[in-house]
Amino acid sequence: MDDTRNWKAIAAFLRGELHKFDPFLSEANVPISARKLKAFDVICGVALEFSDFDAFRGSVARGAFHVIIEDWYRNRYRDAVDEAGDSVFVSMALVHGTPFAMRVPKVFTISSDEPNAVRVGFPASVQVEEDPLRWIQNEGMVKGLSDDELGAIRNAAWETANLIRSIGFDLRPLEHDEDLSIAALAGSVRSDLQSSARNLCERNEAALRSSAWDASQATEKALKLLIRQKRRTPPYTHDLCDLAVRAENLGAKTIDRIKLKVIPSRSDATNIRYEGDITLSQAVDVYGAALIIIRQIVFEAKRDNQLNFREGRIKIRRPSFFDFDTDGFSKQLRSWCRTTQSSIGRM
Repeated sequence: MDDTRNWKAIAAFLRGELHKFDPFLSEANVPISARKLKAFDVICGVALEFSDFDAFRGSVARGAFHVIIEDWYRNRYRDAVDEAGDSVFVSMALVHGTPFAMRVPKVFTISSDEPNAVRVGFPASVQVEEDPLRWIQNEGMVKGLSDDELGAIRNAAWETANLIRSIGFDLRPLEHDEDLSIAALAGSVRSDLQSSARNLCERNEAALRSSAWDASQATEKALKLLIRQKRRTPPYTHDLCDLAVRAENLGAKTIDRIKLKVIPSRSDATNIRYEGDITLSQAVDVYGAALIIIRQIVFEAKRDNQLNFREGRIKIRRPSFFDFDTDGFSKQLRSWCRTTQSSIGRM
């Protein structure tokens, strides 16, 4: 595998296969940022044969495969490869009362005290080693603020990120529930919340209306998910208070009515979506109230599990491909591509 001629052939083969597979990933609506790993899995599953796949998974060869695939995607989609995808929860943080995008990592990683090992977790809250300020888009704008201002922004971002991680942690298994209605509702809650945050950060009139509508939709679907989890069919209604009463009558914990009334419901939600007036501060309040209510709902709706892994961390020994010289191999790969472009293009 160290022979340069072998890697030239492998690179040409993988690029040819990626031209075949990527249209299918696009048709399946796989985010561009997630296609590198998905394409690697697909190619390994259908296009390659391994005498010892376990050995390959921990080898430097795997690192080279990832470099080839990422290089192909970066050449094809440019900066879109780095867009927030399945690796983050999209939310927002307030700086001087203005919302900016905040991308909260789903995975927490920290070096272990053991050589060649890392600790990895999928936490339901912000960990003490993390700083939410680093997750805010345009992070540099907060560097000139006073300590008091930074502390206030960090605390607010910490609270929002905690809610987002808790919601995401509990939605993950619900999105794969055996009840397809629950799975669909869970996926819609996640999608609507992220859309609400993105629209909020646009900060124009139309986007603020859309943000409030998305937050209302996310709350409605979360309530219907909880009712479905209680083995009842949710009614066809957009009345959030009515849905809350129905959920509570089935044994759900009391839902904060003060927060619930902040969120547009029924005709109010429809009016705001299409023509109603809403200020930036009102849209921020709607999004914040939705996070609090949805966090309670999905925590209650999650499946019972004897293993509480909300803050657990797993120690993983570094496989060889973690230490692969990606930069050096990338330069070599680009050199190969320049010298073999005609042969690669024919594949």
